[in-house]
Amino acid sequence: MVGSPGLDTLVLLAQDALDLGADGHFVTNVDTPGHAAFHVATTLATLGHAVRILGSVGEDVAGWEVRRLLEAVGVDTSSLFVDPAGTPRSVNLVRPDGRRTFFFDGAGHMTLRPPEALVAAALDGAELVVSALPNWGREVVAAARAAGIPVAVDLQDARTIDDPYRAGFVADADHLFASAAHLPDPAAAAAAWFAAGPARTVVFGMGARGALLAERRPDGPPRLVAQPPPASELPVVDTTGCGDALAVGFLDGLLAGLAPAAALHRGQLAARLRGSGTGASVRVDRAALAALAEAAGPTVVPPG
Repeated sequence: MVGSPGLDTLVLLAQDALDLGADGHFVTNVDTPGHAAFHVATTLATLGHAVRILGSVGEDVAGWEVRRLLEAVGVDTSSLFVDPAGTPRSVNLVRPDGRRTFFFDGAGHMTLRPPEALVAAALDGAELVVSALPNWGREVVAAARAAGIPVAVDLQDARTIDDPYRAGFVADADHLFASAAHLPDPAAAAAAWFAAGPARTVVFGMGARGALLAERRPDGPPRLVAQPPPASELPVVDTTGCGDALAVGFLDGLLAGLAPAAALHRGQLAARLRGSGTGASVRVDRAALAALAEAAGPTVVPPG
């Protein structure tokens, strides 16, 4: 896993909107480990995969606790390095329906560079590199591609198809993930990213509408598979980390030999589980996925 884990402070609101002119508000605040690197690394490890994380944390209480929690589920933290600016933080305003708005502090990730020896050690023997979007991450992703290691990248909350910050990641990824929240035409975005890089699949999280899978075809436009969210009586409490869970479930399915559409269903199950609690409080493991899959029933994959 490429990316820096951090700490989320969830501000659980009792209403959809805040009156910022008011002097104060009564809320519930929850501190939880978070950020894409933490969610992806720990969920992959919980599902039984050997995981090594290359990222930065500070020499501070948050960094020590995040490192401890990674190691508690078996994540190899030997490639974590120190950010003098501290551990990344985020404050997330979570609405009653689970939607959230985040205020992200990436500490020193824009200027940091991991030691070359640490990058080489992190990539040694890797079968898959999964990357978040630290500024230094695109160099690691390029090195992985040059070494012939498959690469998956979460473009997260992409707002334009041709965002220059994300271009280097797109150029080297075999699998891409993105939120469709600010992309009015996900199919067009997938086509553009297929043209700009070697990606074989693009997965879009679409919130209450489910998810969309785009698969590269040798000739013609991408194959598109839209899936509604799995049927479930679980509550939607907090959508923080749901996109990360979607990506992990999909990749776990591919690694298990599932067809991409079936892997997408597994990803949606993982995302549904993650959203049923705050932050990282819900354990997404084999038993929980199997129970939710049985309750939801098989997914219906449209032809195309």
